[in-house]
Amino acid sequence: MTSSSFPKSAVLCAKPLVPAMPAGISRRSLLGAAAATGVALAAGGFAVLGSSNAFAASVAADDFLRLSEFVTGGSPLSAGLATRYLATLTKSDASFAAAAQALHQHVASQKISHVDDLLAAPDLDPALRATATQIVSAWYLGVVGEDADAVLISYANALMYRPTAGILDIPTYGSGPDSWGEKPVVPASPNKKSPQA
Repeated sequence: MTSSSFPKSAVLCAKPLVPAMPAGISRRSLLGAAAATGVALAAGGFAVLGSSNAFAASVAADDFLRLSEFVTGGSPLSAGLATRYLATLTKSDASFAAAAQALHQHVASQKISHVDDLLAAPDLDPALRATATQIVSAWYLGVVGEDADAVLISYANALMYRPTAGILDIPTYGSGPDSWGEKPVVPASPNKKSPQA
C-alpha cells in the first residue's frame, strides 16, 4: 500500500508513533544516565542521591524485623512478613510505631540479650510489655487485631506451627481462621418435644 492510496488529509494529519526527543538529549545520553543511576543505587549511593521516605521506611522495617526476632525467641523470620506485620500493626494502632521504637531502644540501651531477661525484669514498663506481647501475638497467630477487625497476614507461616513442623501438616482444609459459617441456633431445651397440633 502506498501513500497515494490514502487520502491526502490522512497523510498530512498523521503523527509519528515515537515522540521526538528534546534538543540536546540523545537516546545514548538518556540510557547512560539511567545506567549510572542504577549503578549508584546498587553501590549504596544514597548519600549522593539523597535519602527518601522509602529508604527510611526500610530501615524501620529492618529494626522491626530484628525486634521481632528478639521478642519471638531469636529464630530467623521473614523480612517480607515483617514488613506486612509492621504495616498492619501501624495501621490498626496509630501509636504502635512509637511504642515499637521505644521497645527497640530499651532493649538496645539495657543490652538485654534474651527475651526472657526482658520479661523477667520487675521494673519493665507495662507499655513495653504490652508492645512485646502485641508483636509476639501477631507473629504466632498470623493475625493482627481481634474479632471483626482481625487481618490475616500469614496462615501457613504463623509461628504457632513451627514446633510441629515436619511432624504435623498445617491444617489447610478450611479457608483459615474465622472462615466458618454462622453458629447454629441452639433450641432453648433440646430434650422437650414440640407440641403436636
